[in-house]
Amino acid sequence: MQIAIDGPAGSGKTSVAQALAKELGFIHLDTGAMFRALSVILSEEGIREEDRISERLAQTDLQMIPEGVSIDGRSLIEELRTEEADREVSYYSQLKVVRDWLLDKQRTLSAEHDVIMDGRDIGTVVLPHADLKVFLVASKEVRALRRAIQSGRLDDYADILADIERRDKVDSERRLAPLKPADDAVIIDTSALNFDEVLELIRNLVEEKR
Repeated sequence: MQIAIDGPAGSGKTSVAQALAKELGFIHLDTGAMFRALSVILSEEGIREEDRISERLAQTDLQMIPEGVSIDGRSLIEELRTEEADREVSYYSQLKVVRDWLLDKQRTLSAEHDVIMDGRDIGTVVLPHADLKVFLVASKEVRALRRAIQSGRLDDYADILADIERRDKVDSERRLAPLKPADDAVIIDTSALNFDEVLELIRNLVEEKR
């Protein structure tokens, strides 16, 4: 079974996907973490041109690990949650060479297991035939507050809100795989819902599909 959970930054999709995958015994594929991991490595190595990125990816081994991603045997966990990673992923995630390489990786993994995959284009591009597609939304203010609380940076709320607004603009306006719900996705506004309520709603949707 394939479950796709999409939504903008801070909508709660990754936390919900992790919890649901654990309940169901599914594999959780955090595509955002994959993009972030590649962005960290490529930016550290100063590789920004697409032809050089293509050469680097041809020699890259990416594996999912608990809480993060392994690139060529290096575990990346805390590195994926920095402001620098936020900035760099906006650049690298727009590049066709990066998206194509990860698309192949994601589809290969999803064909081998029951999966829950979260991201921004899972239901529209990565898994267009997923058994269940969910698109989570929430106001930008709520999403920024959640990020601030989660990271212990309440004093930086204004900066986090500005970053959320920037990410929304980049994700929705990019030429390749822009952020938008699939035609057959179930849209859930989480602005006034707590984590358990969102999880229950999606759990019920899964049971209906089964």
